[in-house]
Amino acid sequence: MRRLRVQIPLPAFNPMAKMIIKTIKVGSLQTNCYVIVDEKTGEAVVIDPGDEAAKILPAVEGLKVRHIIVTHGHPDHFGAIDEVKKATGAPLLMHGGDEWFLVPDRVLKEGDEIRFGELSLKVMHTPGHSPGGICLYREGHLFSGDTLFAEAHGRVDIPGASAAAMRESLKRLSRLPDDTIVYPGHDESTTIQREKERGTFGR
Repeated sequence: MRRLRVQIPLPAFNPMAKMIIKTIKVGSLQTNCYVIVDEKTGEAVVIDPGDEAAKILPAVEGLKVRHIIVTHGHPDHFGAIDEVKKATGAPLLMHGGDEWFLVPDRVLKEGDEIRFGELSLKVMHTPGHSPGGICLYREGHLFSGDTLFAEAHGRVDIPGASAAAMRESLKRLSRLPDDTIVYPGHDESTTIQREKERGTFGR
């Protein structure tokens, strides 16, 4: 007997879908862990669960966490990964360039889209602070990990870092629309325009 293959369609991508962003500062370095939620479906992703799972898990209560994303492989960005994975059952996503720290369930690359509910985040590979550093972009919003901060960029004087790669990554980010809100891995949010005015992207 011939088997019929039934394809279950994914929710349609909706550029107008409302995104809720929760910021939880965790650990001694006050890493920004972000919980991004599609308001309509209650599906969510967790970005950089760096520490203190007890602070992160209440923020995802009642949500369907589809993915856990690590922007780069430094411990202050994944210290609570085991507890968050166990509680949510969600897979770990990260770039293969930092796999010496963690083994992801899905390896990300430039241009990949991470979908949850009607939302989508695009992967930008932005090495410099680490070989596998990524940013996550949705029109008007950039989750920049440790590539770009308010008034600064990630350190390039540590093992695996590259000042030349960081310059190229910052050049890419500087081309994003000026009104893009930047949600960095530490400290407070900023915008592309503000960092242009401050000279953070270099000359």
